[in-house]
Amino acid sequence: MSSVSTLRREPQQARAIQRVEHVLSTADRVLAEEGATALGTTRVAAVAGISVGSLYQWFPDKAAIAEALALRYLAEFEAVAAGLAHDAERHGVTDPAAVALDAFADAFRARPGFRAMWFGGLRTERLRDVTRPGLEVIAGSIARVLRVHAPETDDAVLATAAAMTVTTADALLRAAFRDDPEGDRRMLDEATVMLRAYLAQRLAPPTNPGRT
Repeated sequence: MSSVSTLRREPQQARAIQRVEHVLSTADRVLAEEGATALGTTRVAAVAGISVGSLYQWFPDKAAIAEALALRYLAEFEAVAAGLAHDAERHGVTDPAAVALDAFADAFRARPGFRAMWFGGLRTERLRDVTRPGLEVIAGSIARVLRVHAPETDDAVLATAAAMTVTTADALLRAAFRDDPEGDRRMLDEATVMLRAYLAQRLAPPTNPGRT
């Protein structure tokens, strides 16, 4: 899991940890219900039912809230990828491109706050930097999925294919969800075709395909 922290200071006691989680859950709700322009320390504090001074103990400004929330979303996406790897290793996988895209499309649909953040002008260069390591974690899980599908593939090729799959899928999913909260179905279908073709070219043919 990604471990970068953007908090002014780390909460140590259970009550403080719960307070930080409450603030982030509130920020997520503000994003989902009111949009990116509403996200700010004053608004989040008001909706959370705490003073701005209390919020400032943990989050010095709007950017800090956005970055901490982005890491929270990222941890959830890392869990989605880890779940895909676990399922593949237990049950096999015949169409990793479709399985991965479908899972992450569901994750995008379930997180309106994430969509509001990414498409509402909050995706700064700093935010990209703090979330980038998480994409590597996700790629590691996707490599496990691909290993199950194509066990004869060279390790270096497989790692590259996983990284390219994550990078490409990330861009395609953002394009599909930019204007459609359910994801543009035609674009998602074409993205699956594209990734299938790429993986078919890069991976060794599966010797014993598993179940989807």
